Amino acid sequence: MEKKPRSCRTFDYAREDQEPPSVATTIERHQGMLTPAELALLLAVSVKSIYAWTKAGTLPGVLLGASIRFCPATTAAWLRDRST
Repeated sequence: MEKKPRSCRTFDYAREDQEPPSVATTIERHQGMLTPAELALLLAVSVKSIYAWTKAGTLPGVLLGASIRFCPATTAAWLRDRST
């Protein structure tokens, strides 16, 4: 059985006999804070969009010195609030 490539080493993929998890669930399962690049990859948007949404106050982030990080639980809740 061939292993599926991972786009980011910290994210789990569902077994073949299960439905893949939602993006919000995948984010929620992440261990540790998310970087803008990791979040952009998961949401299929540019890193520039992540920074713009954070600056506008749309996307909740945590400023650590000069770096922005995203809490997985808060980010998953934010995403679920915007789901239709």
